[in-house]
Amino acid sequence: MKPSRVTATRLVPSLAWLLAFALFALLYISLRDVFPHGVGWFFKVIPIALLLQLVVAKASGKTRNYLVAALVLSGIGDTLLSPDGLFIPGLGAFLLAQLTYTALFLTQFRWRVGRLPWASAILAYTLACTLFIIPQTGDLQLVTTVYMIAISLMAISAGFRDDSQFLWVALGALLFMVSDTLIAIDKFVSPFAGSDVAIMATYYAAQLLICVGTLVSCPPDVTGNAPAAPAPQE
Repeated sequence: MKPSRVTATRLVPSLAWLLAFALFALLYISLRDVFPHGVGWFFKVIPIALLLQLVVAKASGKTRNYLVAALVLSGIGDTLLSPDGLFIPGLGAFLLAQLTYTALFLTQFRWRVGRLPWASAILAYTLACTLFIIPQTGDLQLVTTVYMIAISLMAISAGFRDDSQFLWVALGALLFMVSDTLIAIDKFVSPFAGSDVAIMATYYAAQLLICVGTLVSCPPDVTGNAPAAPAPQE
């Protein structure tokens, strides 16, 4: 069941909000090396905090609960990954965020044969990343494999949401995978120039597409609004 056009319009973020999100995302991406030690994490989580504010203001019911939980866990992960030495706790927070997003998408799940190419593409991408990255992770092979499985399930479930415009959220999930893949390549395989910019740009875009796409297109019975009355039987 899809929200009405009026409801969907109400759930779209304002231009001022979008500009604020873009401004703070660009601020952190461009000045991340300038911030004093111990301060960068604050600016890093501002775009996530803006998404959290948007969700609290515009969502309701299960959708709000799931999105709030996923964003809070993401913010914790961002904070933990900022200082050195907290990679595992940060990865754990993001693992829980991926499982939370997956749980939300499964509440909106609808089997469609036409979506199988999406699932196949995600599985192929996951297999390629597994063969290329996992052997380079040393003692963290089990941890990174579990995380890879979790984020793959999140991306696949995003592709099977009961929504004709599912591709926006699915694209966000794919960008989340790309961002995490870049982190893994930079950390375990070979550091590369511009990694921080690529990682954070894809990450912020992923979170934006997932949250806004879910808000605009989520079924009323998932957001907690009363579903429309069924059509009378003839």
